[in-house]
Amino acid sequence: MAPWAQQILDAANEHYDQAEYSLAQPYYEKLVQQGLRYPDVFNRLGVIYHLGGRLPEARWCFQQALEDNSGYLEAALNLTVTCNELGEYGSGVRTLERAQRQSDSSNDAFRRGKVANLHRALARAYIDLDRPEDAMHEFGRALRLCPKFHDIRLELAKLLRLRGNAHGAREELTLILQLDPAHQDARALLGVIEIETGDHRRGLRHLQAVIAQCADHPVARAYLDKADSDYQRAS
Repeated sequence: MAPWAQQILDAANEHYDQAEYSLAQPYYEKLVQQGLRYPDVFNRLGVIYHLGGRLPEARWCFQQALEDNSGYLEAALNLTVTCNELGEYGSGVRTLERAQRQSDSSNDAFRRGKVANLHRALARAYIDLDRPEDAMHEFGRALRLCPKFHDIRLELAKLLRLRGNAHGAREELTLILQLDPAHQDARALLGVIEIETGDHRRGLRHLQAVIAQCADHPVARAYLDKADSDYQRAS
């Protein structure tokens, strides 16, 4: 890279890393206008355009990043989210799948984790778009790559509960606790679900077990306090 281009890139990255996107934008644009093709520049400029609501320009930037690096997973995810917001639901997903294949993630634990987190981010984007079925599908894809990512499984359980699928949520939480009995957030949510589905005694046992290990756990404490209040009113 020429010294002048490196200076512009350094200035752009410094502003970008400090979330000063309006200051970073003209630097990245200058690099693109000068015909320099760097996937990170296209991706970051695309993020800035996306944040500014300039979705077609963002899509173009992510496409350019992937043209130069077809395995660029972050750009593929950004393109997928942008295409979804533009109503182009299929094209972005296909791009993400191609990027996953290019990255050869199946043979590398680190890359599997990275891809799993990209699927989680995509699931969250689908939730924001009020598409819970697609979100659950993406959570499932993440967990097939990394079954021991309990935080992702917990998010899936929460979504299942919100969708009225207490049985499915219970199964996911039980699996977490089989692998990690000390996972207090999973146990607390399981206790809540047991109470909501009528098994108050079992639910309270789970919540009390959480409080025994974490006295200030907000979910367990709130439900136990409510249970005490209900008992006092009943007596």
